[in-house]
Amino acid sequence: MDIEKRLERIERLLIIGTKEVLTTSDVALLLNVSESRIRHLTSAREIPYYKQGGKTYFKKSEIEEWQLSQRIPTNQEIKRRATTYNVIHK
Repeated sequence: MDIEKRLERIERLLIIGTKEVLTTSDVALLLNVSESRIRHLTSAREIPYYKQGGKTYFKKSEIEEWQLSQRIPTNQEIKRRATTYNVIHK
């Protein structure tokens, strides 16, 4: 990636940081995926979005929440749950 494209990407990310409502291209840049991937996620209803006048919009806080929705528990948390389960279901 040449320096001008990098600078343009940085500028767009800075602008996205100040926005609350994002476009498909904003979300693609934020998540570092293609716009077609974002369109696929919306058509599959796997990502929260809004439609207004035929355009698709995203609420930044909901996208951030969605990014963190599939938390993987630590080994310690799994062991704690297993111990609790064993005590309760003896």
